[in-house]
Amino acid sequence: MKTLITALTLVIGFASASFTHTAQAAGADALNGICENVAADNKSRFRKKLKESGMKLRDIYTGISCGGENLVRYAMTNKAESVGSYIVKRMPASHFAASGDLDWANTSGHADSSIASSIASR
Repeated sequence: MKTLITALTLVIGFASASFTHTAQAAGADALNGICENVAADNKSRFRKKLKESGMKLRDIYTGISCGGENLVRYAMTNKAESVGSYIVKRMPASHFAASGDLDWANTSGHADSSIASSIASR
Protein backbone atom coordinates (compact mmCIF):
# COMPACT_ATOMS: atom_id res chain seq x y z
CA MET A 1 0.00 0.00 0.00
CA LYS A 2 2.84 2.36 0.86
CA THR A 3 4.40 1.65 -2.54
CA LEU A 4 1.14 2.54 -4.26
CA ILE A 5 0.86 5.81 -2.35
CA THR A 6 4.48 6.64 -3.11
CA ALA A 7 3.95 5.80 -6.80
CA LEU A 8 0.89 8.03 -6.96
CA THR A 9 2.81 10.81 -5.27
CA LEU A 10 5.59 10.44 -7.82
CA VAL A 11 3.14 10.46 -10.72
CA ILE A 12 1.59 13.67 -9.47
CA GLY A 13 4.96 15.21 -8.69
CA PHE A 14 6.56 14.34 -12.01
CA ALA A 15 3.58 14.99 -14.27
CA SER A 16 4.89 18.39 -15.29
CA ALA A 17 7.60 18.52 -17.93
CA SER A 18 9.49 21.21 -16.08
CA PHE A 19 10.70 18.95 -13.27
CA THR A 20 10.96 21.52 -10.52
CA HIS A 21 13.50 20.92 -7.82
CA THR A 22 10.93 21.05 -5.04
CA ALA A 23 10.10 17.54 -4.04
CA GLN A 24 6.59 16.27 -3.53
CA ALA A 25 7.70 13.41 -1.28
CA ALA A 26 10.82 11.74 0.04
CA GLY A 27 10.80 9.39 -2.96
CA ALA A 28 10.66 12.36 -5.29
CA ASP A 29 13.84 13.72 -3.69
CA ALA A 30 15.66 10.59 -4.79
CA LEU A 31 14.41 10.94 -8.36
CA ASN A 32 15.23 14.61 -8.87
CA GLY A 33 17.60 14.90 -11.79
CA ILE A 34 16.52 11.70 -13.51
CA CYS A 35 15.97 13.55 -16.81
CA GLU A 36 19.42 15.08 -16.56
CA ASN A 37 20.94 11.63 -16.09
CA VAL A 38 19.10 10.37 -19.16
CA ALA A 39 20.19 13.37 -21.24
CA ALA A 40 23.79 12.92 -20.10
CA ASP A 41 23.62 9.18 -20.85
CA ASN A 42 24.81 8.44 -17.33
CA LYS A 43 23.56 4.91 -16.75
CA SER A 44 25.24 4.42 -13.38
CA ARG A 45 23.71 7.59 -11.89
CA PHE A 46 20.34 6.71 -13.45
CA ARG A 47 20.45 3.30 -11.77
CA LYS A 48 21.58 4.89 -8.51
CA LYS A 49 18.59 7.27 -8.52
CA LEU A 50 16.22 4.34 -9.02
CA LYS A 51 17.87 2.37 -6.25
CA GLU A 52 17.75 5.33 -3.86
CA SER A 53 14.04 5.76 -4.51
CA GLY A 54 13.34 2.11 -3.71
CA MET A 55 11.05 1.96 -6.72
CA LYS A 56 11.17 -0.21 -9.80
CA LEU A 57 11.38 1.50 -13.17
CA ARG A 58 8.19 -0.13 -14.43
CA ASP A 59 6.29 1.26 -11.43
CA ILE A 60 7.19 4.89 -12.11
CA TYR A 61 7.83 4.90 -15.88
CA THR A 62 4.42 6.19 -16.96
CA GLY A 63 4.56 9.06 -14.46
CA ILE A 64 7.88 10.47 -15.65
CA SER A 65 8.03 12.89 -18.55
CA CYS A 66 11.18 14.62 -19.74
CA GLY A 67 10.79 17.46 -22.20
CA GLY A 68 7.25 16.31 -22.92
CA GLU A 69 8.38 12.80 -23.94
CA ASN A 70 8.55 9.49 -22.12
CA LEU A 71 11.97 8.30 -20.99
CA VAL A 72 12.73 6.10 -24.01
CA ARG A 73 11.85 8.79 -26.54
CA TYR A 74 13.79 11.37 -24.53
CA ALA A 75 16.80 9.04 -24.53
CA MET A 76 16.57 8.59 -28.31
CA THR A 77 16.26 12.34 -28.84
CA ASN A 78 19.37 12.94 -26.71
CA LYS A 79 21.31 10.00 -28.19
CA ALA A 80 21.56 8.42 -24.75
CA GLU A 81 22.12 4.90 -26.06
CA SER A 82 23.34 3.35 -22.80
CA VAL A 83 20.51 4.61 -20.59
CA GLY A 84 17.89 4.07 -23.29
CA SER A 85 18.89 0.45 -23.85
CA TYR A 86 18.89 -0.11 -20.09
CA ILE A 87 15.35 1.30 -19.84
CA VAL A 88 14.14 -0.99 -22.64
CA LYS A 89 15.65 -4.03 -20.94
CA ARG A 90 14.04 -3.18 -17.59
CA MET A 91 10.53 -2.60 -18.96
CA PRO A 92 8.17 -5.44 -19.92
CA ALA A 93 8.11 -6.27 -23.63
CA SER A 94 4.34 -5.87 -23.64
CA HIS A 95 4.76 -2.19 -22.81
CA PHE A 96 6.64 -1.48 -26.03
CA ALA A 97 4.21 -3.51 -28.12
CA ALA A 98 1.46 -1.07 -27.14
CA SER A 99 3.42 2.16 -26.73
CA GLY A 100 4.17 3.04 -30.33
CA ASP A 101 7.75 3.97 -29.43
CA LEU A 102 9.21 1.96 -32.30
CA ASP A 103 6.88 3.61 -34.81
CA TRP A 104 7.80 6.99 -33.34
CA ALA A 105 11.51 6.16 -33.71
CA ASN A 106 11.02 5.16 -37.34
CA THR A 107 9.16 8.35 -38.23
CA SER A 108 11.41 10.65 -36.19
CA GLY A 109 14.71 9.58 -37.68
CA HIS A 110 15.85 7.44 -34.77
CA ALA A 111 15.33 4.05 -36.42
CA ASP A 112 19.07 3.37 -36.56
CA SER A 113 19.66 3.89 -32.83
CA SER A 114 20.54 0.97 -30.59
CA ILE A 115 17.51 1.86 -28.46
CA ALA A 116 15.17 1.25 -31.40
CA SER A 117 17.00 -1.99 -32.11
CA SER A 118 16.49 -3.06 -28.49
CA ILE A 119 12.77 -2.32 -28.75
CA ALA A 120 12.48 -4.22 -32.02
CA SER A 121 14.23 -7.27 -30.61
CA ARG A 122 11.77 -7.47 -27.72
